Amino acid sequence: MFEETLLIIKPDAVKHKVVGKIISIIEDNNIDIIKIKKIILNRKNVEIFYFEHKSKPFYGELIDFMLSGPVVALILKDILVINKVRKLIGNTNYKLAEIGTIRHIFAKSLTENAVHASDSYESFLRESKIIFDKAYED
Repeated sequence: MFEETLLIIKPDAVKHKVVGKIISIIEDNNIDIIKIKKIILNRKNVEIFYFEHKSKPFYGELIDFMLSGPVVALILKDILVINKVRKLIGNTNYKLAEIGTIRHIFAKSLTENAVHASDSYESFLRESKIIFDKAYED
C-alpha cells in the first residue's frame, strides 16, 4: 500500500552540508520525493510541531535547535514508507542507531540527530500541514 511521510533534515545536517547524502540514501532505497523545500521555521510552528514534548526537560533546547538554521523538508512516497523511512533513519538516540542508518552516520548528539520522520500517518498529516500549508507561514 502506497503512503506518504514527512522527513525533515534538521539544521545540524544542513549546516554540515550532508543534505545531498541524506537524499541519496532516500533515493537509493527507491523512495519517491513528492515535495521538497528548504525553509527557516518560525517559533510558533516549531512549538506547535513539538507540542507533545512541551513538558519534557529537553523541550526548550529542541525548540532553540530547530530555530538555529534552515531545514530541508521532504514529503516521501512509497509502499509502507513510514516504517521504511523510520528504519532508514535509525533510533532517535544516535548511539543506539543501527550501523548504516542516517542517524548512525550523521547525528552528533541526541538533539542534533540529523533528521526527523513522522512516526505514523496521523503524525504525517499534522506535521506536513505545519511545514507545507501556506496558512502556517508568517
